[in-house]
Amino acid sequence: MATTQTSTLPAMSDVAESKAQQYEVRDTTLEAAPDTHPVTLVSPDGVTATFVPDAGMVGASATFEGEEFLGQRAGIAAYRESGKTFGIPLLAPWANRVVTTEFDGVDLQLDETPGVHPDANGLAIHGLLAGCPDWEVTRKEAVQSGEDEGAWLVATLKFDESRPEFPAFPFAHQLTISVRLKGRKLTVSTSLEAISDRRVPVAFGFHPYFAPPGADRQDWTLERPLTHHLLLDDRSVPTGEVERLPVGLDTLGDPANGGITYDDLYDEVAPGTKVWLEGGRMRITFDYVDGYDYAVLYAPADAPLVAIEPMTAPTDPLAGKFPIRVVEPGDKFTAIFAVSVERT
Repeated sequence: MATTQTSTLPAMSDVAESKAQQYEVRDTTLEAAPDTHPVTLVSPDGVTATFVPDAGMVGASATFEGEEFLGQRAGIAAYRESGKTFGIPLLAPWANRVVTTEFDGVDLQLDETPGVHPDANGLAIHGLLAGCPDWEVTRKEAVQSGEDEGAWLVATLKFDESRPEFPAFPFAHQLTISVRLKGRKLTVSTSLEAISDRRVPVAFGFHPYFAPPGADRQDWTLERPLTHHLLLDDRSVPTGEVERLPVGLDTLGDPANGGITYDDLYDEVAPGTKVWLEGGRMRITFDYVDGYDYAVLYAPADAPLVAIEPMTAPTDPLAGKFPIRVVEPGDKFTAIFAVSVERT
């Protein structure tokens, strides 16, 4: 049975001052979005994770021993209003930018379709479902032992002709996101099932923002075991060229004085590849568990955060420059990533 409690969250801050003695699933509230229904997963190991099913199933907060470690940017209000990402947002049915708009003889109708957000160059970016209120919760449960141990939240969304965004991605499918918090690890599994007689190109991803508390950005260290670097044009679209890089272990430094920034795309990401970010006595490890063959690293000069992004497809996924998966009618594909935290 689910362990459910009600509490009130001050904005995006921690929901558990004291360490829980068991796994819990709490119905909570957000001051910046009082009409939503957030769900907070609580671990006895000092970790909490809050997701908002009726705001795009976005990961709105994650704390370790009371300290927030997700990058909040402009928060949930801006995300719902204009699609400005924060926390751990889903990017679906595609991630990043779209230039090529044809697949299997079918065109994506991106002009004047609800949910389309253009970038500075007018390219559609970050999918169609930012802040979508229509996710249906199918599981909300705390399990104290056994194979299913942990705090769970599962939600589904059907994307078909009934949705106003459908002309911009006319491939009927159902998405299921399963979130599990066990110990100090948060695991997110996303499944796509083709539900019509048309096959579905797989191009979704996530845009997790991380900000280790207790240290300045210039002192953060990032380990990058990503070596297949895709070259981009001036629109941040892949040219088709790839360069090989050595594994990196970088202290970010001050961008104003020669420090490191990232806005980079990689392919051939092997299952189980781990990228970690460390600062202020906290290490955040991101695990590309399975199904995410592409990765993006984003660390801008003007914000203290690093995005470590799992992608099922490259930017401009339908261009054919790099391979993508396709789900045949009636079949299903699942991709998994995990985030874990520890003191250093």
